[in-house]
Amino acid sequence: MPNKPTKLGSTRDNLRDAAIRLGVRDGIDGASIRTIAREVGITEGAVYKHYTNKDELIREAYTSIVEEMARDKAVLVKTDLPFEHAVRAWIKLTYQYFDENAEAFSYVLLMPHRMAERLGEVYSKQGQLFRSFFVRSMQEKKIRQMDPDLGIALFTGMVLNIPRLINDGSIPGPASTYTDEIADAVIRVFSI
Repeated sequence: MPNKPTKLGSTRDNLRDAAIRLGVRDGIDGASIRTIAREVGITEGAVYKHYTNKDELIREAYTSIVEEMARDKAVLVKTDLPFEHAVRAWIKLTYQYFDENAEAFSYVLLMPHRMAERLGEVYSKQGQLFRSFFVRSMQEKKIRQMDPDLGIALFTGMVLNIPRLINDGSIPGPASTYTDEIADAVIRVFSI
């Protein structure tokens, strides 16, 4: 028997939110259509009125989160801010989003790489945004020269480990309290 819906909103939104919540709790593979339907308070068959399959639901949930996270970063990348200021702003936006939407942020972080092909271009959207900013900064000689993939790995490793450590209880939140410390470390790594 389905549960009562937990929040007002469209069924499609509620399904997406449940997929995120259960994906974080049970893993992407563990969140079945049946458990998602039960969480929303509808029948399994009703899910298929909104999504053709679980992959479509996962893709929509992931895409909605990444698009929201990338919106302000896309604007930031187009500005002519000095590297140091842009990096600090990027990290601040990342941590603010995590602090306000930890479940959604974690859903994106937990997405297995094997899903990249099914998710398409959105899977690497933020990485591509940072890559364009990083390459431009190297071309303008604002930062030291290095392989862009190595630069992205260093950057994401430093930045994304804070939400991961908060999630597993190793360090206290909120993530935004680490913005300056991580930004300073990133700037030192890339400084000429």
